[in-house]
Amino acid sequence: MSLDARNITQGGQVIKYMIGMFMQITNIVVYWSVLPALAGFFIYLFSAVKFIYIKHGITYWLLVLKSHLVKTNSDQLYHFNWTTAQGNVVEFTRTGNQILHDKYFIQCGDLLKEHAFYGWGVSLAIFFSIVIGVFWYLGRKGRLQRKDELIGGRFLAPNVDYVNKLLKKMGQLSTLKIGKLHLVKNSEIQNIALHGTVGTGKSTAINGLLEQARKDNQRGIIYDRGNNFIPIFYREGIDVILNPIDDRCPNWDLWEECEDKVDLENFAEALFSEGQGHGDPFWVLSARMLFVSTAEAMRNDPDRSIRLLLNHLLSISLADLHEVLRGSDAANLVDGSIEKTAITIRTVLATYAKSLRLCQGLDKPDKEKFSIRKWLNNSSDNAWIFLSSDGRVHESIKPLITAWLNVSMQNVLALESNLSRRVWTLLDELPSLNNLPKILEYLSEARKFGGVSLVGIQNFPQLQTIYGKDKAQAIWDLLNTKAFFRAPSGEVARWVQSELGEVRQRKFKDQYSYGVDTIRDGVNFSKDEQDENIISYSDIQKLNDLECYVSLKGDLPIVRVELIRKDYKKVAEGKIERNLLAVFDPELEELINHAGLSHQFDVLAQKAVKNAANSNSSGSEIEENPKPKEKFEDEESKKEEKNHVFKKEEHENGKVENNLKYKYQVNKEMEL
Repeated sequence: MSLDARNITQGGQVIKYMIGMFMQITNIVVYWSVLPALAGFFIYLFSAVKFIYIKHGITYWLLVLKSHLVKTNSDQLYHFNWTTAQGNVVEFTRTGNQILHDKYFIQCGDLLKEHAFYGWGVSLAIFFSIVIGVFWYLGRKGRLQRKDELIGGRFLAPNVDYVNKLLKKMGQLSTLKIGKLHLVKNSEIQNIALHGTVGTGKSTAINGLLEQARKDNQRGIIYDRGNNFIPIFYREGIDVILNPIDDRCPNWDLWEECEDKVDLENFAEALFSEGQGHGDPFWVLSARMLFVSTAEAMRNDPDRSIRLLLNHLLSISLADLHEVLRGSDAANLVDGSIEKTAITIRTVLATYAKSLRLCQGLDKPDKEKFSIRKWLNNSSDNAWIFLSSDGRVHESIKPLITAWLNVSMQNVLALESNLSRRVWTLLDELPSLNNLPKILEYLSEARKFGGVSLVGIQNFPQLQTIYGKDKAQAIWDLLNTKAFFRAPSGEVARWVQSELGEVRQRKFKDQYSYGVDTIRDGVNFSKDEQDENIISYSDIQKLNDLECYVSLKGDLPIVRVELIRKDYKKVAEGKIERNLLAVFDPELEELINHAGLSHQFDVLAQKAVKNAANSNSSGSEIEENPKPKEKFEDEESKKEEKNHVFKKEEHENGKVENNLKYKYQVNKEMEL
């Protein structure tokens, strides 16, 4: 309750003005409604009763009224005449008392009374019909005038059924659905994105889409981090689990997968991802070149295997490796004259290629060799491939899964063009992978080959961390159908708000004026063009679990969708670990672990030197534990002696290293 005088005055003036205006409109409407109502009454009466009966009936009722109002003994004479149907004129005279008791006049009075009652009903129906009709029309016009007028952009649909009816009317209703919302027909090949924080319902939406794809016998390449989809969709003997930790993993063969050196280069590009480090790319590129050349040199070796490949790369002497690579592009990288550079390259290679060691033991004689390339070319096969991992082993096999996904994309793009084919590629938690070199090309071109990409991320900044600002934005721009779940962060929620777009409309405004004199009372209406966000960022922050805003492809409104979590029957184990200790080569493991530690120490040493240089340059370094002068001078003399030897060696190696860098850059430019 507000007893503030200002509020009372303002409320009273506005209500008074509104009531006055309403009564003014009501008077006008009632006045013009009464006229047709009366007209309807008389039209009905004269059409139902002859005029002579009406005349005599009126006379009868007037005399009845007079007898009740005026008490007199005199009786007036009344003269009547009318022409019959035969043309005869009838004349007679009656007194008032005679008329009141005459059967003819009594019947005329009853007839008039009966039809007057019906006529009154007709007139009331006409009156209220006109009044209600006019009020409805005026109310509708007022509502339309007060309604914001859409002149551009999108808008928020009232419900899911509204959008489904639009799609059906347009003939674009797809069988695929997110919750109860149908997608645009064939829009799945233009890619789907799910964005939202943890536990908001992305997996529920993914399960629904995969279930529909399975019913339609469509193929799938499923990245399953956390082993969430294998228990629901895996079919023993039909589907494939590509996970070297899992006992069900087939005998994947590197050389079956990569038919030539070009395929090996594409595989190595994803395996040796430059996004993992921020140092000189020369080392990663050199390690990649060494891997490709060594694998290509082993192509015709009948005893080729992942173990033998890693042994060549990491274990054998530089001289033996140089002999294996003689005549290849990478031979100079392991030349004995640049031993320090070669050792560094092999150290980097061990750090990046260590995920391949998990493939040891897959090449059993009783297992048929498997490759993603052959699997995709089997057009009659509706199997799915699950590339799985979990939190314990994910970092170890992440480079390998990234390379496998990159190979999958490459081979989908090599299929014959077919718009009716569907090959689903699920990339849930995409930022948990390394940089996928083929992803932009795949998202933009896979639709011609039936490729369907379903991408799930928790927030857009994660994608920017892996791919950089521009490439992440390019990836997101290629995803045409988007579902946005809750985003708790204000910054991310504002980004989602901008992604959902704006509505351009003429915004209705009304302004009241009032004063002591009624002449000042009035109201002004106007419509101003404004751009507004369709959804407020706070509405995105307060979404409940299993709720999302969906942006469909094309000229369709944004709609809020509520999902229903479904319990699926478990049909398989998420993982069945194989005994890796029984297949690992101990010497190879020791080399990889030593190389990994060396690489980590190198990185830490570089950071320490950089920090020391920064602190020296700023003049803020404080020596907490100064050494004795004699000991300090003795150590300095030893350091100078060592530095003299190291600088000479680094000078010699630096020349060769720079030459290698220059040669690599020239080769790269020639390839481009």
